Amino acid sequence: MMKAVISFILTLFALQVLATPTPEEMYGAYDKEGKYRDMQEQVDKINQQIAETEKEKSDKQTMAMWAAILIGLIPLGVIGKQVISKRTWENNPAGTAKALAIGLAGAAALFAFNYGIFWLKIEYGSQFNTAVVVALVLFLVIGSIYVLRKKK
Repeated sequence: MMKAVISFILTLFALQVLATPTPEEMYGAYDKEGKYRDMQEQVDKINQQIAETEKEKSDKQTMAMWAAILIGLIPLGVIGKQVISKRTWENNPAGTAKALAIGLAGAAALFAFNYGIFWLKIEYGSQFNTAVVVALVLFLVIGSIYVLRKKK
């Protein structure tokens, strides 16, 4: 008997879950002018725009990363070319290792600087440009004042 009551109650709960109307069904009777449908289309459109914007931003960051990597590898490539063409490892292996280590450190620093600049440009756009221009003008003014006072 207890199993039958529990089964009956669970069946009623299951029917209640299946019988819950969707918002379209619930508001369909009251939505004579299609306001709910229009609102839902606007929400879908906004969600699609957000997804496209995030994908575009991700693509820009990936492009910036690859550009920064390529720019960062230029000094290391020049050092490697000189090492290979002049065969410096035969005469000075310690100096060659130091030069390659310095080139690698420089490449990493150049990558970090370039990627940081690219990332800030992507993230802040014209605000970043304004900040860079202000910083550059301040640097030039302070530098020129320093040079003028040093000459006197």
